[in-house]
Amino acid sequence: MKWHWKIGRIAGIDIKLHLSFFFLLIWVGIPVLISGGSTSDMLMEILFVLLLFVCVVLHELGHALTAKLFGIQTKDITLLPVGGLARMEKMPEDPKEEFLVAAAGPAVNLVIGGAILVSLLVAGSFTLPLDVATLSMSFWVRLMTTNFALVAFNLIPAFPMDGGRVLRSILSTKMERVRATRIAANVGKILAIGMAIVGLFFDAWLILIAIIIWFGAGAEAQSEDLKDGLEGLVVRDAMISQFYKVEGNLPLASVYQISTQTGQKDIPVKSNGHFLGIIRRRDLLSAIERLGDRAPAYAAIGIEPEGISLDMPLMDVLPRFSTCQVLPVIDEGALIGLITPESIKQRIWLKRRTQKNEQKPPEEKTDTV
Repeated sequence: MKWHWKIGRIAGIDIKLHLSFFFLLIWVGIPVLISGGSTSDMLMEILFVLLLFVCVVLHELGHALTAKLFGIQTKDITLLPVGGLARMEKMPEDPKEEFLVAAAGPAVNLVIGGAILVSLLVAGSFTLPLDVATLSMSFWVRLMTTNFALVAFNLIPAFPMDGGRVLRSILSTKMERVRATRIAANVGKILAIGMAIVGLFFDAWLILIAIIIWFGAGAEAQSEDLKDGLEGLVVRDAMISQFYKVEGNLPLASVYQISTQTGQKDIPVKSNGHFLGIIRRRDLLSAIERLGDRAPAYAAIGIEPEGISLDMPLMDVLPRFSTCQVLPVIDEGALIGLITPESIKQRIWLKRRTQKNEQKPPEEKTDTV
């Protein structure tokens, strides 16, 4: 089932609408009717939400177009009930660039809110004495204050909000990016705890926001830590060179025996030296059930992942694990090794252990008489 639909394209960026967004409109509109409001009142509430999400799109475009100035492309922007999600290729690592990209979104909302405020002033909407109750019901005043609220909310110094990235960019000018990320993540977690406590007594929504901030902070810290661990490493550094592989015409019964005896769940298949694909354990069992023990190994190939080269950066390998947890390393058409998430973790561990040992001061030697 398709969960989102493309509704437009701006500056080369696809704008998509998630299915859950329609439930938001229902959730906003139905209570108006239940509370005695008219159909016109319901439509105005829905219109307000739609205009608010236009502001959200402009917010995300602020991030995307600023990132584009630094050579970073944005794949698409998806509208969700909780806001917008811009899928960028990456976030800038230069502190100044990250600051500008992160701040661009809230800046857009600040401009929108300011423009509405000026328009209301020119139109004479703020005549004295001010009636706060009446103003709070004004369609445009609500849209203005909501944009200002989005600025304040997004500048909370915690991941995954823009304020967390702003804080990291500032800290990164004084220290390493990994350390800056950890500090920003810890600040976010402290704020999350505070929000959760306040939410217990005043507003349950604060608890939900606190949960999002807590996990967002943790995910950002882990992601940056992983990037730091992979820096400078290529495929040959983490490649598994000792493994079992089978010929394409080997009976499935023999493949199963190799898998059970060696504990290797994913078996590469080759023919005349050329890589054909990988047999996963579940595909092997399924093929034996369907085709019998004597069927050839190539009949059980469940996936044919694209081969990777020895000098490919490990950071570029990570996205490929979404389709297969075992990737073949190919050199001149021949299978020479495998890469797995576990082999990468082990290489990172070895790298950090080596760095730690190199940083240890040499032990002083004492002469005894």
